[in-house]
Amino acid sequence: MSNARRKKRREIKVLSNESTWLQKTLFALQKAESAREKWSELQEEDEEPDFVLPYDGGELEVELVREAIETRITELMGEVKERRRAIR
Repeated sequence: MSNARRKKRREIKVLSNESTWLQKTLFALQKAESAREKWSELQEEDEEPDFVLPYDGGELEVELVREAIETRITELMGEVKERRRAIR
């Protein structure tokens, strides 16, 4: 196998790894949101809490973070697919 082909395979692996970790991040965010909802239930709060994080003196909506991560995963998987097709 040529060095160029090996390099391309390593690149694919790195892109796939990034996607995998981002998918795990989404899973972790779901678990954290579920825990927040359970906390709200235990506190007998009437409203379902917004899932926000304090950030730089304000709040960061986790849904926006989730959407950005999902977009990045889609981009990465598209790139991986293209690169795999190119080395065949």
